[in-house]
Amino acid sequence: MRWRSPRVWAAAVALAAVSGCGVRPTGILSAGTRPIANGRAATITVYLVKDSRLVPVVRPGLPGHPFLAAEQLAVPPTTSERALGLRTEVHGPLEAYSVVDASKPERQRSQLVVRPADSEKWTKTWSRLAMAQIACTAQAIPGIDRVNLWGAPDPDKNGWEIVTCDRFSDLIS
Repeated sequence: MRWRSPRVWAAAVALAAVSGCGVRPTGILSAGTRPIANGRAATITVYLVKDSRLVPVVRPGLPGHPFLAAEQLAVPPTTSERALGLRTEVHGPLEAYSVVDASKPERQRSQLVVRPADSEKWTKTWSRLAMAQIACTAQAIPGIDRVNLWGAPDPDKNGWEIVTCDRFSDLIS
């Protein structure tokens, strides 16, 4: 049998056309209610610095990222924030996650653990303004009571210090 023959090709094409793929056409099938897109993300509060004082700033949140506010401290202020004289004392990316201090079950406290993203290379300590930014921003996150900050000036033997926003009340505008 010669496959180059026009009759063989025509027969193969006709056979393929009549055989089909086996899927029968159907109409539109209902699969429940239509999806509704809700593009509203919760807002987050980030404390920035203006004239050596803390100022709360509201930014858009991101669904599924509950600790975005702490991570936003390392992001340079927006053009409009800079125009208002706002800046950040946090100069480098942060990692943040929450834990529950269950050492006293009658009074469990949720804390946000914050450290520089490159903590292995971190050799500095935080300035007081940077610590205030981190503590107040973290406590603005729903459910967070305090911050366990790595690299603070008065660390424990492992390099961590518990800080709260109350400690910096003199810096809040």
